[in-house]
Amino acid sequence: MAIGFSGMTSAQIAVLTSQQLGAFSTADYVALNTEQIRAFTTAQFLTLKTAQVAALTTTSIAALTTNQINSGLTTSQLAALKTAQLASLTTDQIQLGLNTSQIIALTTAQVQNLTTTQLGALTTTQVGALETADVAALKTSQIAALTTDQIQSGLSTAQLAVLTTAQVASGLTSSQVIALNTAQVQSLSSTQIAALSLTNVAALETADVAALKTSQIQALKTAQVAALTTAQVQQGLTTSQIVSLTTGQIQSLLTNQLGALTTTQVGAIETADIAALKTVQVAALTTTQIQQGLSTDQVVALTTAQVANLATSQVASLTSVQIAALETRDLASLTTVQVAVLTTDQIVALTTEQAQALTTAQVVSLSTSQVAALQTADLSSLKTTQVVSLTTAGIAALSSSQIQSLKTSQIAALTTKQVIAITTSNIAALTTVQVSAFTTRQVESLTNPQVAALGTTNVSYLNAGTPIVLDLNGNGISTQSINNGVKFDVFGVGKDVNTGWISGGDGLLVMDRNHDGSVSGGGELFGVGTTLANGDRAGNGYLALAELDSNSDGVINANDANFADLMVWVDGNSDAVSAAPELHSLTSLGITQLDLNAQKSTLEDNGNMVGLVSSYTTADGAQHAMADVWFATNQTTTPAVPAPAAATLPTLTDVVTPAPLTVPVPVQTVQTPETPDLRTQVSSLVDVMSTFDSSGRPLAGDSLPDAPLLEQPGARGAPALVDGLAGMVDALKQFDANGQSLHVPKLTAAASLTTLETKHRKPDVDILANGK
Repeated sequence: MAIGFSGMTSAQIAVLTSQQLGAFSTADYVALNTEQIRAFTTAQFLTLKTAQVAALTTTSIAALTTNQINSGLTTSQLAALKTAQLASLTTDQIQLGLNTSQIIALTTAQVQNLTTTQLGALTTTQVGALETADVAALKTSQIAALTTDQIQSGLSTAQLAVLTTAQVASGLTSSQVIALNTAQVQSLSSTQIAALSLTNVAALETADVAALKTSQIQALKTAQVAALTTAQVQQGLTTSQIVSLTTGQIQSLLTNQLGALTTTQVGAIETADIAALKTVQVAALTTTQIQQGLSTDQVVALTTAQVANLATSQVASLTSVQIAALETRDLASLTTVQVAVLTTDQIVALTTEQAQALTTAQVVSLSTSQVAALQTADLSSLKTTQVVSLTTAGIAALSSSQIQSLKTSQIAALTTKQVIAITTSNIAALTTVQVSAFTTRQVESLTNPQVAALGTTNVSYLNAGTPIVLDLNGNGISTQSINNGVKFDVFGVGKDVNTGWISGGDGLLVMDRNHDGSVSGGGELFGVGTTLANGDRAGNGYLALAELDSNSDGVINANDANFADLMVWVDGNSDAVSAAPELHSLTSLGITQLDLNAQKSTLEDNGNMVGLVSSYTTADGAQHAMADVWFATNQTTTPAVPAPAAATLPTLTDVVTPAPLTVPVPVQTVQTPETPDLRTQVSSLVDVMSTFDSSGRPLAGDSLPDAPLLEQPGARGAPALVDGLAGMVDALKQFDANGQSLHVPKLTAAASLTTLETKHRKPDVDILANGK
């Protein structure tokens, strides 16, 4: 019968042989007390069967010395320990007793049942000895129990690589993440990276962030990207990592994170990612990031929404190269507030395509310095709608080279206010081609200093020339189209141009300045062809006429020195040749006074502009229309309607009642012309007949009565009898059997004078026909 261990002393147990120890039952080993278990030598422990070791109580296990554990327990014996037995091991037994072989020998179940205290007691060497399967089996609480030293110096990259997502997500603490070295961080799989909590992501050291592989970077969830600190973003992310960020990750960056990026990092953002940035993200970029970070390709990638939401400081920070890189649609998306902050260097950098893309609202918002900075190529590329959007201040700010770069279509598109805003120096810089592009309305709007600045040469290229016209037949100011074939040196430069003209029943105010008995050009009219006393060209006819107001009373009458030198040219045959019989003194027409107090007019007739309107007074006290008319002119236009053939004699109707429409004057009511009584009819008929001598030839020189003389083209100087008779016959055909003119004026003088608001006038008076 076996004796058992119950009666044996420690000394007796220590000398037992392996055969004797093997003879004891498992029940005997269960009965061992702490003193007896400690009496076992390491050699004796080595001979114990696994079943015998497994029979030891937890108290006995806890009583084992570290030497017994380290040198006595075999790996198979240790692997045979039950979870309760293993759990009974003290921290000292584990830390000082277990060797790496024994750690390796532990089963997964045994490792899983180690308490957090026991795990925390493991040395870094012991931790490093844990098999990867055992590491992967650790509970999250056990993972969390590992010290930072165990994490940093104990766990191998292979061990870290087997951590489950649950262990990573819920086990690792932020202090443990901080403890990870770069090699360990790099060993984490993309799945493990994605499992990191937001706190742990923020806990990564900047060096560890910089060590992340691009695959790891791309594995970060958008929330994790947003969790990165500004320090991690600025000091951690490398340019290759920035490049590797997905569009979704880029969009998840917070504004403070974007603002923390270095200019190098900003420059590394892919163009697709730039285009994906939210407007608030773009708005978060600093001016330094924009100016020094964004490449031209990135600027091109900006969307219209992004550009439109840039802060004014950001817009102003763009370099000239960046400005030039903006797509036209992006430039057009800039608000007027943004456009207003563009520097002159940025304006200079605009391409012609960009200039053409500016909206009219943007053009309006340009400051004078910005307009002055526009390159001539950009300015000349502007559409006419853009040109008319320039402010008058902007127009005034243009340099002479800029003005000279404008195309004729742009010149023609200018509003009258813009034309007025052109400085006199720029007016003087206009080329003849540009001057010829001015419309009649534009020419009419030119100020006196502007006309003077044009100079003699450029004045002659205007598309309109102004003389003063007198309504002689009471039907208002009536003109002929430029297409009627009249040519005259209206600008007084010694060169005839195609020009609009008066109708036969009206007259031009003239003064034979060279006393040659004829009107040789615009210099003897009153208009832009007149050279003023100071050598400048007159801006309009009234300015020219005002020089004759010697007593400065605002009217020209007998009290003025040159009143007697003034004449009225009635070009009845519209040949623009002032035959002596066509020149009438003011006295012969009963004209006593010319009013210089002219008012602005917007009337247009047959393409000619009635610019200024006043009146003249006749001896009977009646007032009649007088106007400064801008005749449309063209130096090259071929008349659409040829001049009358030489053999054709103009009829009286062409003189007294012209065919073209009269000037449409805006009035509320227009008086209907009274039917002339018999005395007036007969007087008119007699007046016409008296223009011919007994041979049927037209009278010449001073023998001309107040009625207009009809010159015979083709018979000047030596009229033939037959032509004279034919002229008389044609003239008589203009009256019916009762001596009444067959043509009735279409618009009365009352209508023209309505513009002047005169109180005393005698409308519908034909001065020529009535001889007064």
